[in-house]
Amino acid sequence: MTNRIVTLAAGEFLFEENDPSDGVYILREGLIEVGKRRDDDFFVLAKMRAGDVIGTMSLFSNDPRTAAVRALTGAQLVHVDAKTVASSFSNLPVWVQAVLKDCIMRLKVSSDELVESRLREKKLLAKVGTTFQSASQLAAMLAYAVRTGTVQDEGLSLFPMKGFLERCEGILLRRGEYLEEIFLAFMKGSLIKAQEDKKWGRSVFAPNAQLLEDFSVFCLQSAKQDFIHFVPSKYTPVLSALIRISKKEKEKKDYSVNDLIEMIKVECGKVIDPKTVAELVSLHVLSKTPTTDNVSWVERQVQRRVIFESTCRFIKDVNSNSSDQKAA
Repeated sequence: MTNRIVTLAAGEFLFEENDPSDGVYILREGLIEVGKRRDDDFFVLAKMRAGDVIGTMSLFSNDPRTAAVRALTGAQLVHVDAKTVASSFSNLPVWVQAVLKDCIMRLKVSSDELVESRLREKKLLAKVGTTFQSASQLAAMLAYAVRTGTVQDEGLSLFPMKGFLERCEGILLRRGEYLEEIFLAFMKGSLIKAQEDKKWGRSVFAPNAQLLEDFSVFCLQSAKQDFIHFVPSKYTPVLSALIRISKKEKEKKDYSVNDLIEMIKVECGKVIDPKTVAELVSLHVLSKTPTTDNVSWVERQVQRRVIFESTCRFIKDVNSNSSDQKAA
């Protein structure tokens, strides 16, 4: 069969994924991209230029096209029909046929894995690139601001908030109302304490820049890991009890499991069992004492974890309820 010339306009598709295979195309002029549609997106796998051969993936099988091909610019291609290619291919040595088939199959697997990887990346960016990224950035900016702008007034350390969120709106390109919701999440999670002051207006009292910086990192890492290491919220009373126990018994470093269970019951009325203690160990809230079966914890670490995880949960609510986040 005589080869035919195919002409494409910019943006025009040569064929779609799952179309029947009808041979190969040799690109003579223009620029072509090969990709797959997933979740209403087109993931580009390769760009082809003059001299490249298109359509080899399904050439040696009866499978449909494994990818879509569209022109980035005006393009001209030479179509070689499947029968002509098959006839030429059959004249090759058997070992060459085997090598070519193996290479093409490996390329197909790699292409599928690349698309799946980009899908996962897209989902991750959708999660991290919205509210949690904004929260991380806002916390980092607030940390810098309190380091340089905290004032001392009548024995109190405070950071006046006047104009802060407005400046962040321009830098982060997010609406002020949206940043305000994140700021309120910081307050609800006890990351900061803010209220009105007669002299300074709305202010953050006793700001902790290091805590804000640490939360900025924690927020992004948690979102990337899909919050899999978070302590279930049902254990929040237990964590609060651990903090209070530490403050009451400052010299005590570790406790037997039975003693701890009883102390938590007295402290917060929460009845737990050894399985719960084991779960808290697996979540790195409690640590096993090396030489005994006792458990211990670090008050500061537990307290930060309660604050950070609670704040993230409030930020997650902002993420699901907010719309029109970008600044005009």
